[in-house]
Amino acid sequence: MSDRWPSQPLALSDAQLTEIFRLTKPLQPACRDEFLQRLAQALQGRTDLGDGEVYRLARQVIRDHHLFDAPIEDKDARGRWSKYA
Repeated sequence: MSDRWPSQPLALSDAQLTEIFRLTKPLQPACRDEFLQRLAQALQGRTDLGDGEVYRLARQVIRDHHLFDAPIEDKDARGRWSKYA
């Protein structure tokens, strides 16, 4: 068996899986797989995970590995705020 995957499957609730997949939506497609792999590593060996703990770990993985770059907000040529400046 590959060392890439944990020997025990993660026991996550439907709500936790929904939240994890919601967090993948703003990520670039190339970053989604890396996020899921790193999150699985962070969750490996943990039991009785609450929804808040899963969410915090997922956000931490995204932040620590720079998997999301927020759009830059700036004023456009007309002086209006724009995230596409």
